[in-house]
This record gives sequence, C-alpha cells and structure tokens, in this order.
Amino acid sequence: MLKKLIVLFPALALAACATISPRLAIENRFVELGLSERRAECMANELDRRLDRSDMNAVADFVGELNAADTTGNVIDALLGIDNARAAGAIATAGVSCAF
Repeated sequence: MLKKLIVLFPALALAACATISPRLAIENRFVELGLSERRAECMANELDRRLDRSDMNAVADFVGELNAADTTGNVIDALLGIDNARAAGAIATAGVSCAF
C-alpha cells in the first residue's frame, strides 16, 4: 500500500501542476490581449470571486479565442460578446471595478 502511495503521489502532483487554473489562464490571456498586468490580475480575481468553475472555464475558453485589441475598452467590448449571461455580467462588473 505504501509503495502505491509513493508512486501515486508524485504522479498526482505532476498532473496538478500541468493543469493551469482558469483564473491564471484568463489573467495571462488578458495580458496578451493588451491589458496591463495590474488590470488583468484585478479582472481575473474579480471573475474568480463572482463565477463558478464552469463559468470560469467558459470565460477562459472564450478569451483564448479572442484576437488582440487596440484598447482596453475594445478588449472589454469583445469580452461582453460571450454567450453566457452570468459571465458577461461578471465581466462588465469586473471591468468597472478594475478601471480605477
């Protein structure tokens, strides 16, 4: 039994490290889209507070498909095009909360 745990624990730890959290994926993608690191972190944290895991995954998938925008406003406008009302509401609220 102990031998199985010794083999299983590192495998599970490695698998956990290989999977990036939706919050971190969203934050990284926001930076790639042109948001400042501070604003991207703020928005990702706000979304994480407001949305469940399923909605966070939907946002992460959606932002992964967006192209770079030329202004912060255009990034947020593009984000509001998500086909998920809860996520769109949370994005709008996070955008306002993190604007200042």
